[in-house]
Amino acid sequence: MAISVLTCIDIIGRKFFAFSFQGVDELSGYAMAIVSAAGFAYALSTRAHMRITLLFPYIPSVARSALNVVAMLTLAAMAVFCAVRGFAEVQASLGVDRGDWTDPMQWRRVNTPLQTPLWIPQVLWFSGLALFAAMTTACAVQAAGLLFRDRARLDRLYGPHTLDEEIETEIALAERRERAAALEAGRP
Repeated sequence: MAISVLTCIDIIGRKFFAFSFQGVDELSGYAMAIVSAAGFAYALSTRAHMRITLLFPYIPSVARSALNVVAMLTLAAMAVFCAVRGFAEVQASLGVDRGDWTDPMQWRRVNTPLQTPLWIPQVLWFSGLALFAAMTTACAVQAAGLLFRDRARLDRLYGPHTLDEEIETEIALAERRERAAALEAGRP
């Protein structure tokens, strides 16, 4: 929230008063990358990743279960790929690829007024990607194992939300909003 307010003040300041908070846009970019990477793992834990399920109700349950495993395996593969590439970026920022990573003067810096050493936001970003990769890999292994042991549990844990689950969630959210409004208005 603070970065949003600072960004708005920065925009107004640049437009009308010829001043700027140097680096606000840079910090907001770092925050977005770090929170997004960590948010991938949260979305996985809440089954919030988007799935196209138009034909899901019309295919046999065995095929649905197999598709759920394929979805987890491909998500894990993508997450691992992103984490590996993220690690390579951190290494490049530190100069590991050039063999001079022990000299802080050789570390890459951002070409902005803040001159941030690039490895700092990249390590935080990579941490989120690594967490996501670890979670998806564990889930993919579990999903593959459940395919042969307990398909109902597999579908419950890794399948898309059913219509009934989505309706229950929306009703619970509406009731929560209604209770909050009633408390705000002073009604029990």
